[in-house]
Amino acid sequence: MTVRQALPEDAEAIAAVQVRTWHAAYAGLLPQEHLDRRTVALRTAQWNDRLGAGDEDVFVACDAHGKVCAFASGGASSEPVDGFDAEIGTLYVLPEAQGQGVGERLLRAVGAALRAKGLKAAWLRVLSDNAPARRFYEKLGAQVICETTEEIDGFPYREHFYGWRDLSKL
Repeated sequence: MTVRQALPEDAEAIAAVQVRTWHAAYAGLLPQEHLDRRTVALRTAQWNDRLGAGDEDVFVACDAHGKVCAFASGGASSEPVDGFDAEIGTLYVLPEAQGQGVGERLLRAVGAALRAKGLKAAWLRVLSDNAPARRFYEKLGAQVICETTEEIDGFPYREHFYGWRDLSKL
């Protein structure tokens, strides 16, 4: 498994990983119609824009055949979270690539890129009912910052904000 910085031509592969992982992770936790609206075409357009903007550090993990199987992104905080100047925006790992250390390697790559920009502390959101993701972040030293209720397509859901107050510990 190799980890590298994402390239603009990775947009469709990143989108495919995101959509497939969303369907696997959130089935039964979010309304199916919400999941069905998250298409590879929609996400590819969004990732083309995001990769082109260059506002985030995006890394991909590739399998032995060079196929993208996971990705993560981060940048300056998109909203004020007291004591945090950076945000981990995404981390998605295909189900068959989970449990191999890929997510940890990606998070550490994003953390190092954020530190190189002078950022000190990062937060992220996770669906409260996503117990495997919460355990994963806690294992890597993230602490709960707060809980909130958000709304997706009129459906309220709980989420936890996790964070590392010192990115050097990620």
